[in-house]
Amino acid sequence: MASSSFSPAAPLVFNGEGYHIWLVKMRTYLQAFDLWEVVIEPEPLKANPTMAQMKQYSEEKRKKHKAMSCIQNCVSDVIFTRIMACETPKQAWDKLKEEFQGTERTRQQQLLNLRRDFENLKMKEEETVKKYSDKIIVVVNSIRLLGEQFDEARIVEKVLSTLPERYEAKISSLEDSKDLTSISLTEPINALYVQEQRRASRSEEHQEGAFQAKTKAAQSTSAYKGKKNWRNRPKPDAARGEDRLCRFCKRPGHQEARCWFRPDVMCQHCNKKGHVERVCKEKGRPGKNQPQHKNEEARVAEDCSDHEEQVFAVSCSAGQKKGTKGWLLDSGCTNHMSPDETIFKTLDRSYKTRVKIGNGQLIKAEGKGDVQICTATGGKIIKDVLLVPEIDRNLLSITQLLEKGYSVVFKGQECQITDPNGSRLMTVTMSDKCFEVNWSSDSHSTHVALTDDTKLWHQRLGHVNFKSMTWMVSKEMVKNFTKTVHIEDVCEVCQMGKQARLPFPANTTWRASSKLELVHTDVCGPMRTESLSGNRYFILFIDDCTRYCWIYFLKHKLEVVQVFKKFKAEVEIETGYKIKTIRSNNGTEYTSA
Repeated sequence: MASSSFSPAAPLVFNGEGYHIWLVKMRTYLQAFDLWEVVIEPEPLKANPTMAQMKQYSEEKRKKHKAMSCIQNCVSDVIFTRIMACETPKQAWDKLKEEFQGTERTRQQQLLNLRRDFENLKMKEEETVKKYSDKIIVVVNSIRLLGEQFDEARIVEKVLSTLPERYEAKISSLEDSKDLTSISLTEPINALYVQEQRRASRSEEHQEGAFQAKTKAAQSTSAYKGKKNWRNRPKPDAARGEDRLCRFCKRPGHQEARCWFRPDVMCQHCNKKGHVERVCKEKGRPGKNQPQHKNEEARVAEDCSDHEEQVFAVSCSAGQKKGTKGWLLDSGCTNHMSPDETIFKTLDRSYKTRVKIGNGQLIKAEGKGDVQICTATGGKIIKDVLLVPEIDRNLLSITQLLEKGYSVVFKGQECQITDPNGSRLMTVTMSDKCFEVNWSSDSHSTHVALTDDTKLWHQRLGHVNFKSMTWMVSKEMVKNFTKTVHIEDVCEVCQMGKQARLPFPANTTWRASSKLELVHTDVCGPMRTESLSGNRYFILFIDDCTRYCWIYFLKHKLEVVQVFKKFKAEVEIETGYKIKTIRSNNGTEYTSA
């Protein structure tokens, strides 16, 4: 039967760098050949030795020569010249140890520097969990090689307390579900790494979805030749393939200056800061085009820039005469339009665009401006109206109303328009299968709601009740007062002002009658900013009888049990009473102890 032999590979030749690593490898190598005992320098031969002792001494002498040979062969020529005068392996070993590890005082100074490096470690925003944990392990192993014990719980606490804020939810979950004093570093690192990978994959999906949306946008305009889509132009090198996470949306792949979620950017749809209109969650969608009938003449028009970009549909009644002052509500128009130049208050003729009608013919828009109209409540301004002389009706774009924050609802034979503040602006009834707004008409088919005026006068008069306002209108007590009072809306300020809070109970059901009979406690944190001592939590103890408070600051929730033991010993010696009852919120920092 053939016997198998084990021959460990010799460690790398020591050239003066990485002594602590070479030390561990060399010691293991000597132990594998049963030579480490002779390096420690065994006891000398006693007087009047026996044959067995002489044989053992001779064997140890041979091992010394083998050990010395191993040490000399595992160092470079430069290092060999420093130990070639040594006669025993112990002398050579101690010589190298003294020169490259230093004395005890030097070792303590090295430990002090490594401890300082360990305490100053903190994960950067662009750093991954794996890289950060590897950096900590390198420092910890250096400390351990110098002979100092470093427990795993201290490393886990250091990692969790120095992670960025984006990992706070996962850290709290680990604190609630695990005993951090007894787990290894591998478990929280793997859990955080999985969360990091999941977040990275979602960011990639988000980017991929954005690219697909741009591709679809390019395809939708590909029918118009000669146009170069600016969305498909190559990005600059600074914005391509960035791995650094944006500090606003916590996602990679773009510059912070172009982030859609910058805190200083204003949404043009909801007028709120923190996002752009493109990602606004409150952005509505315009309704579909109204169906066409036999007695209608349908026209499909395109509001184009000089390169024919946007498409919309307009429909008008064939029975109406050209030049009417009414405005047709159109669910497909991208802009308000009018053929009458005389109704424009301001007109910018430098703005040129083209409109495509149903037969494929292109007609020109000669300008863009503001139109002044006369209503039952005075003059109003319609902004951003296109001057298109070749159409025969005024068109009021529902899409443009929605972009300005208005709400348009079709219900039965009526169309209700509500302003951005939620007040009903007007109700338009259907006539000849069209919804026509006649601003100057006093009929029931088109009327202007005076809710805004009612609310304004209600506020001007110190939130007077609507019944008194109706009486003031009937008696004509105020000049230029609103003609009609609408009581449909409820004033939010009046509601809040008329509410009353329930009184606090005069007496409690039970109170402690002696010191420390009942102690209330709770933990607050983590705080966003650490204290000068690195604390992010504090625990509060309140005596129910005397209302006396004690507060202790913590770096981590793991310290709650130790702090409570300290508090219990202090107050019981100080007051001479024993703590009988502790009342808390049953958090895991109390129940898991």
